[in-house]
Amino acid sequence: MFRTLKIGLVAFAFFASGCSKSSETNHGNQSATADGTGKYVDNVSEIISVQKGTGTHVPDFSWFDENGKKVTFAEFAKDDVVLINFWATWCGPCKEELPDLVALNDEYKGKNIKIIGISIDRDANVLSLVHDFAKQASMSYPIVIDNGDLESAFGGIRGIPTSFFIDKNGNIVQKMLGLQTKEIFRNALTHIAS
Repeated sequence: MFRTLKIGLVAFAFFASGCSKSSETNHGNQSATADGTGKYVDNVSEIISVQKGTGTHVPDFSWFDENGKKVTFAEFAKDDVVLINFWATWCGPCKEELPDLVALNDEYKGKNIKIIGISIDRDANVLSLVHDFAKQASMSYPIVIDNGDLESAFGGIRGIPTSFFIDKNGNIVQKMLGLQTKEIFRNALTHIAS
């Protein structure tokens, strides 16, 4: 009896700390066009292109920065440690950890550590939805709206939030599934940067 209760509590804790991909509502896809043009507002952009990674090397992808300039992940991350956070506006645990990510982004400004958010939202007006949410949450780091290609390039995302830690050589060195704290993020980033 006690063992069954213990297993039940562990399962509940696992599922309570993240959002299942099946929670996602799909109101239609809006994505970058095949000719490489896409949409952006401030620091929020639809994904433009994705190239598969090799081995543990992070997939390269591109988006528009706040000035409308096309940026690749390789350019963005050059010689930096990067935290890539997959999230969605409808995910409770994602919303809960966002203030910590915003604070860490502010803390690491001007240092060789960066944060980028990958929204997996799908909606007819996904750009407006994610931009308005990001603005309200003070998310000043780049937010890229994935059309599913980036999720696939990362080997599929089972649940969100999911965070990947990328070293200065562009290698994925750690993956965390579920809600994390500021201290956990900071410890991982500091360890990878040293």
